[in-house]
Amino acid sequence: MARIGKNVYFRCSTGKWEGRFVKGRKSNGRLWYGYVSGMTEAECTMKRDLAAKNFEEERKQAGMGDRLLFTAVASRWLASEGRTKKDSTICKYHNNLKLHLNPRFQGRRFTEITREEVTDYITELQMKGGDSGNGMSHNTVKGILSVLRSVLEYGERQHHLPAANLTRLSVGDSENLPLRVLTENEERMLLDYILSNLDSDGLGILLVLYTGLRLGELCSLHWDDIDLNEGTVFVHTTMKRIQTPNNPKCKTEVSITSPKSRKSIRTIPLHDDILSLLGERAGVSGSFFLTGAKDAYIEPRTMENRFKAIIKTVGIAGATFHTLRHTFATRSIENGVDAKVLSEFLGHASVKLTLDRYVHPSEGQKRKNINVLPGFRNKLELKTDEIRRERNS
Repeated sequence: MARIGKNVYFRCSTGKWEGRFVKGRKSNGRLWYGYVSGMTEAECTMKRDLAAKNFEEERKQAGMGDRLLFTAVASRWLASEGRTKKDSTICKYHNNLKLHLNPRFQGRRFTEITREEVTDYITELQMKGGDSGNGMSHNTVKGILSVLRSVLEYGERQHHLPAANLTRLSVGDSENLPLRVLTENEERMLLDYILSNLDSDGLGILLVLYTGLRLGELCSLHWDDIDLNEGTVFVHTTMKRIQTPNNPKCKTEVSITSPKSRKSIRTIPLHDDILSLLGERAGVSGSFFLTGAKDAYIEPRTMENRFKAIIKTVGIAGATFHTLRHTFATRSIENGVDAKVLSEFLGHASVKLTLDRYVHPSEGQKRKNINVLPGFRNKLELKTDEIRRERNS
């Protein structure tokens, strides 16, 4: 039976008393409650009063309570993430806040942000975002939403503030977005050009086309990572250029770190033809694969530009360096490579990701598979002959 005015209730379903206290108001104006329970009314009332008192003290220590701005919470969240995340990850978070979220919610109280507002913002980014005004890519918007969700969860958890519920809010499914894969003719054109003008850049392109390495993984690769006796390449580092906001003299720097996930640390067997080329051009111990030098490397942006120059010469349009990785995955499936094996080659966390994102059946494959179904031409010819015989009889 409820005790009116005390916010203490007896729950028949549990056989316990339940008490609640007001934490504040949600973004939709409704009250936000905290709950406690006890075996007796007196115990429950005491717990409720103590919980309410502790909540107010913790919120005051956190600073400003309901008046805390989104930008202040975001700054504290970023500082807390810096203790556990890699520098490259923190740079991504910092950019998403600086370029997108902080300008959008500048001067806004944390508790004022609603799910509806976030939904409209995500749609706006997809339709009109970016420098061109034609909308941002799926992954860019997904990254912005991920940071926003993390900031809101942090504010609710650490500052006891009611936050917009973003459960099941997403930017859509990336599976239906087309990914560029080289056609068989384009692949032949690229191979012919590289083999006719083989240098270290071309060797790197061939290695990616036959192993599916990421660009950063290729640029950080050393000759020591290649075992010519076993015929394998060991992938355990990646290279990227990251921003250094705390260093005014140098805005960016090249960083070589572990790959994006534990699954990305892997050993890939080498194709016999690639292994033969590598054996003829093996570099010295401790040197970078692309340069053959110990103190000189090629960073991803430079390698991407060199690849663009090559495909422009060859006559291939609309491809990026990552297209080589997509192409490797697609050709592997087309030629019967097991999906689980391919997933390990690519360093994916699951087979589903490999199939959904990187495997794109060609028109030839579609045509071949549709003709697996039993046809009706023979039946049609038999029926036609039967009709002719009936007419002639």
